[in-house]
Amino acid sequence: MVYGVFDVSSHVLGWTGWVFVFGVCRPSVWTMTTAATHDAVLRVGYIGVSALCVQMIIWIWFAPGSCTLLRSALRDEMFSSGSNKFVPSNLVLKYRKHFAVCATHVLPASVWCALIPFQLHPNARKQYMKLHRITGRVFFAVGACMTYGYYLIHKRGLHFHMTDFPTLPGDASISFVFDYAKVGMSFVHFEHAGAVWFAYTLVRAFTAVAVSRDFMRHRVWTWRHVAAGLAVALQRVFIFFHHMFFTLAYGDGYSHVPEIQKPIFADSLVYGGLVAVLYCEACVWRVVGSPRKSKHA
Repeated sequence: MVYGVFDVSSHVLGWTGWVFVFGVCRPSVWTMTTAATHDAVLRVGYIGVSALCVQMIIWIWFAPGSCTLLRSALRDEMFSSGSNKFVPSNLVLKYRKHFAVCATHVLPASVWCALIPFQLHPNARKQYMKLHRITGRVFFAVGACMTYGYYLIHKRGLHFHMTDFPTLPGDASISFVFDYAKVGMSFVHFEHAGAVWFAYTLVRAFTAVAVSRDFMRHRVWTWRHVAAGLAVALQRVFIFFHHMFFTLAYGDGYSHVPEIQKPIFADSLVYGGLVAVLYCEACVWRVVGSPRKSKHA
């Protein structure tokens, strides 16, 4: 049986995501200007991105997590009793002692997520161009702030595999599938690669519009930047399905121990990153896949 914030967020995510897509976005908003933007892959991608953004805002502010200002002792107790079945409570609450991480990474991530549905929607972008430019500047500033926040997480040694599973230090039991040691890697190298890609795509998206005035390239690299960040949101989805699988296959409680929780958490981040990147590139191909347009990406 699934408990805690996963259960709450799944219900809230369901109605909030559909209200946003079909309520805030009027039917006329779906009127696109090119054949590519009529593509079902892009529509599904937009709906998925919007839903994941709603999920992360809920996760950050209402879980409660490390940094939310909305928590209470009662809700903390209820949250911990449920979340401990998925991850150690310290994994989601540890940042409470690290204000700088909350201020530069966790809370800005909710602003980043809140801006994405508007920034990516083609009709909203055309109708409210001035607002799109203003919020775009905020979006890039917040992305840079989140990158610095990741640096603080690393500097303070707050990676989950270093602090949250004391009986399984470092890369012990880090994956069901991947043997990082065989290729001379640690899981932190994968995390660093994700952070570098997040920052690189942000820079490419910014310079494309601020320096080159190449709006197609700006669009493509913004998509890639969003995919890089939402890999973390997809991780939550894969965690949920991992635990559901183990519960159905082996019974309730099988996956509630550190030896299973840790590889689920790590592998889910890898799967989330892969799905985000691959789906994003499928969307990019829909828009710039032809030889005539591919030069812009």
